[in-house]
Amino acid sequence: MGVGNYMSILRVLHVIDEININSGVNSVVMNYYKYIDKSKIRFDFIVHKPVSHEYIKEFEDNGSSIYVMPELKPQNFASYIKELNCFFREKKEYQIVHGHLPNAAVFYLGAAKRYNVPVRIIHSHNSISADTFKKKIRNNILNSFIPFVANHFMTCSDLAARSLFGRKADKAFQLYNAIDTDSFMFSLENRIKRRKELGLTDDQLLIGHVGRFCNQKNHSFLVDIFSKVVSLIPDSRLLLIGQGELYNEIQEKVKMLDLSEKVIFLGLSEHVNEYLHAMDVFVLPSLFEGLPVSAVEAQTAGLPCYLSDTITPQTIFSDNAYLLSLKDSPVLWAEKICSHYKNKDRKGVYSPDFDIKVQARRLENYYLELSDALKSREQNGQKH
Repeated sequence: MGVGNYMSILRVLHVIDEININSGVNSVVMNYYKYIDKSKIRFDFIVHKPVSHEYIKEFEDNGSSIYVMPELKPQNFASYIKELNCFFREKKEYQIVHGHLPNAAVFYLGAAKRYNVPVRIIHSHNSISADTFKKKIRNNILNSFIPFVANHFMTCSDLAARSLFGRKADKAFQLYNAIDTDSFMFSLENRIKRRKELGLTDDQLLIGHVGRFCNQKNHSFLVDIFSKVVSLIPDSRLLLIGQGELYNEIQEKVKMLDLSEKVIFLGLSEHVNEYLHAMDVFVLPSLFEGLPVSAVEAQTAGLPCYLSDTITPQTIFSDNAYLLSLKDSPVLWAEKICSHYKNKDRKGVYSPDFDIKVQARRLENYYLELSDALKSREQNGQKH
């Protein structure tokens, strides 16, 4: 069976896009999965993309189950709804469904409601519904059904709550995007190792960014900033960690600006913490964010951080993080970066709000309180 006594474990069904530690929302869920007390609570998952056999075995060894649904596309609506109805008709053991895909909530939380799942949580992870006008129209329509299918609300920030829940934002349970702070606290050993691997001297300015190559993360503006940094500090370098649909487009822009020898495209990495230690500055000029995990990791690593002011101020917990306007020129961003990056006494910065060990206990208590309330109502003969 895996971990603990089957009958004593509260099972929570999470609905996500895929099992992936390199995607913002999914990495948050996976962090909590890793640190939740599995003798009390077990996470199971509905996903919408194939999962490797290795992942399935790893999750099953921890007592968790993964259920793969059809990918949600207009041509799949009928089969998607049919699969969900079948799932919730058969799987009567779930008292709590925790959804992380707002624009699909009307389908999966709707099915959960039809089959009497008493606790249906929707979790807001972002500050706007989409990054294009067409997707915004679609998502705003789909999101308008959330109050009819969800009865509990969760958010990573005030900004994300207001974006999705509107007047119900103050009812949302706030759970920050927490990380394993120990692994991200600054290590000189990691810095030396990774800079040597990257072929950098200790004096070279290394600007870093972690994020999926998509419109939201605004890589094009970041490259413009870096081009101005190079005019001020010619020997500087830019390290980009991540993959995504705009990867090739950004590579082409880097070539066009004759920066290919100065920009390092690392791709995905399981050692983001060590590369953050190697950096001198972290830059995140996102068009929008809920509460970016990468900025939390960078601050914990003791980096000076330059973030766009579209990001919620709740992200900032160090004295070395700054919000800049996207209306400001790349020159201004570059000047600030170049004037503040030197930090000879670099230390990691700790915040309990973003410590996964602390926040996982809060999440456990939240689930258990919901479960206890259900038991109390059942004992009193009340309907959910």
